[in-house]
Amino acid sequence: MRFLGAAVVDELKDIARNLRRLPVVDLSGATVALVGAPNVGKSSLVQLLSSGLPEVCDYPFTTRSIKVGHFFVDGMRHQVTDTPGLLARPDPERNAMERLTLATLLHLPTSVVFVADLTGQCGTSVGKQWAIRQELKARFPNKPWLDVCSKADLLEAEFRVADAHRAGQGTTQPPEALTTAVEWAVHVPEALRVSATTEQGLDGLKVSLSDTVRAALESLDAWVDAEEA
Repeated sequence: MRFLGAAVVDELKDIARNLRRLPVVDLSGATVALVGAPNVGKSSLVQLLSSGLPEVCDYPFTTRSIKVGHFFVDGMRHQVTDTPGLLARPDPERNAMERLTLATLLHLPTSVVFVADLTGQCGTSVGKQWAIRQELKARFPNKPWLDVCSKADLLEAEFRVADAHRAGQGTTQPPEALTTAVEWAVHVPEALRVSATTEQGLDGLKVSLSDTVRAALESLDAWVDAEEA
C-alpha cells in the first residue's frame, strides 16, 4: 500500500509539472492567433512582434511547442499565439496538435492571422496551403482575418509578376485552387508581405494588427455576451 501511495504521488507531481508548462490565455483580452501550415514562419513572427517583452516563452507540448507573446496597441497589452501547424487533410487523420489549433480557434475569442510560405521551403505546397486557408475560412467565417505572406524577401520576382498582372487585369475572383506564389499574390492582393529575416513589412504588420485587435475586441464582447446568455 505504501508503494502504491508513493507511485500516485509521483504521478500527481508529473501532472503538476506538465500543467505548469502550459500557456495561460487571458480571456479578458484579445488574442491574435497565427495559423498556417508547419514551418511557414509563425514562430519567428511571434518573436519579432513581441520583441523586447519578457512575457515571450516557449511552452513544450508533446513533441512541439506553443509560443505565447504579448504586444501593445494604444497602451493595452494583447496576446499573440503561435499555433501548431495544420495539414490539408480530413479531421479523422489530424493529430493532437492539429486538433489543438482547431480547438483554439473554435473555443477562444481569437482573430486569425493566416501565415503562408509561398517559397516552397516549408514542406507544404502552395496548393495545400490554399486548401488549409479555404477550410479555415469556411469553418470560422466570422473571425477577424488577416493574410500574411512570409519570407517575402525570397519572392520579389513573383510579386513583381503578380503586381504587373493585377495592374493590367485588376482583381479577379480566386479559383477553387491556387498552385503558385504568383496566383496567390494576384488573388489575395491584401496579403501583407513580410520577412522575419530582413524585417520587411513588420511595421505595416503591426499597424494592421492594431485594426485586427480592435475587431477582435468587438468579437470578444459578442463572445462574452453569448457565454453569459
